[in-house]
Amino acid sequence: MGVTERQAAFAAVLGGGVFVAIVVLVLAGWPPIVGLDRAIARGLASLFDQPVAIEVLLVLAHLTAPWVLRGVSVIVAAVLLRRGSRRLAAWLLGTVAFGVVLEYGLKSLIARPRPPVAAVRIPASALPSGHALTSALVVGALLLVLSRPGVSRRVRTAAWSTGIAFVLVVGFDRMALAVHYLSDVLAGWALAVGALGLTALVGGVARRFPRPRGTRRFGSRQRVAVILNPSKVEDGDYLRYLVERQAAKSGWAEPLWFETTPDDPGHAMARAALEAKVDLVIAAGGDGTVRVVCGELAGTGVPVGILPVGTGNLLVRNLGLPLDLSAAVRVALTGRNRALDLVRVEGDHLPTDRFAVMAGLGLDAAVVGEAPPKLKARMGWPAYVVSIVRNLSFPAVRVEIAVDNQPPVRRWVRTVLVGNVGTLHGGLSLLPNARPDDGLLDVVAVAPRRLTDWPALAWRVVRRSKGQDERLRTWRGRRVVIRAEDACPRQLDGDVIEFGHELRCEIEPGVLLVRVPADR
Repeated sequence: MGVTERQAAFAAVLGGGVFVAIVVLVLAGWPPIVGLDRAIARGLASLFDQPVAIEVLLVLAHLTAPWVLRGVSVIVAAVLLRRGSRRLAAWLLGTVAFGVVLEYGLKSLIARPRPPVAAVRIPASALPSGHALTSALVVGALLLVLSRPGVSRRVRTAAWSTGIAFVLVVGFDRMALAVHYLSDVLAGWALAVGALGLTALVGGVARRFPRPRGTRRFGSRQRVAVILNPSKVEDGDYLRYLVERQAAKSGWAEPLWFETTPDDPGHAMARAALEAKVDLVIAAGGDGTVRVVCGELAGTGVPVGILPVGTGNLLVRNLGLPLDLSAAVRVALTGRNRALDLVRVEGDHLPTDRFAVMAGLGLDAAVVGEAPPKLKARMGWPAYVVSIVRNLSFPAVRVEIAVDNQPPVRRWVRTVLVGNVGTLHGGLSLLPNARPDDGLLDVVAVAPRRLTDWPALAWRVVRRSKGQDERLRTWRGRRVVIRAEDACPRQLDGDVIEFGHELRCEIEPGVLLVRVPADR
């Protein structure tokens, strides 16, 4: 998470101190704060002393009720669990539960009466405001969850702006209804800040400040290199911290760091890592970076760990690796090696290369190439939906498909895919029989005759139908040659390459070692 232990400790002390100060001043009847509370309560009560205004304020109060916000936090925690972030999910639920204990316990202990001019009568005591406490606590926790790497700065800025505005509106609503004094709301906010800091420390989700370089204690037995695509990692310092902390904990030597460039997606960096005699290479980038690094490591016996910081993370998803960054770092440095296949590919205007996921010719490559980059950075794989809609009328291409020693098949297609694995963006399994270690290639030709054929084809993919016809046909083999009459778009693992007529693909069984969880 993006908050450090020092920041969490400061928040706990500051929030708790401000809360205690407010409570002491209120219970002591300090004239300035008591007078300000009463003046604001009377002023807002008279300003909103209209039935319509009160109804609007009550509707807002119901929509932002503590139990509604707690329900939202439970949903978010379930999503985090599904993504493998167990500690973060537990921290979120624990923080919200701690807020419940604080609210009811302190209300009973302090027992401050509600303002006498309140628009509605509520039996519970006023300090701290439950709405203010819970809104600040839940929103603050969700904002801290969003502070993890992989979330764009634009999304974070929008989330913080929206969250702060929401908390302020909730606090104003409680004062406009005259069910809370200003000090009740301020005390709720301060208590939320303190609780967030305390639970971040106790829950172990706040990150420690790294010790100054040169003072870390690393083992000397194994060496690891990290190849980082800086355009895919927004918080590079945090990624470096996660890797170095886990490396020190697991007995690795201090990691070597290499950054890709626009001109080199990882070839020279992977070779430099091999020349340094490392025992493990970690690829931190998109599918393109992962493809290049895997290709360079093929047949070397040096395993690769993969950190999911890209848009699609297709190899990670197909292998069932963690999508949570902390968990992925742990698997890379403590997991076991699994031997996987790669695919050697050649073609016209294409030097010998390799891919790990899929190669495509036709519509598939056009969709990949035309997906808006800004939308991909903001939304991830759903950005490809926009490109799919734009390219539904992509023209058919006349191709010849030859699998192993079988006679070539000629047909009109919209796209041909050659897969080492079978799952696409969004979890769609286009090649359900594909396995990354079976020594076989899976090929699919997609050939809808008209626009109205697309829904039926999509439904077949969703339900993993094994039916074969002219619109959807699959093959399996060790070597595949695809030749198109006209030059058309081509892609390797999501990287668009030069237009061409041909792809020649051959499986290379077991040439790559990938780090997977030790218990699998």
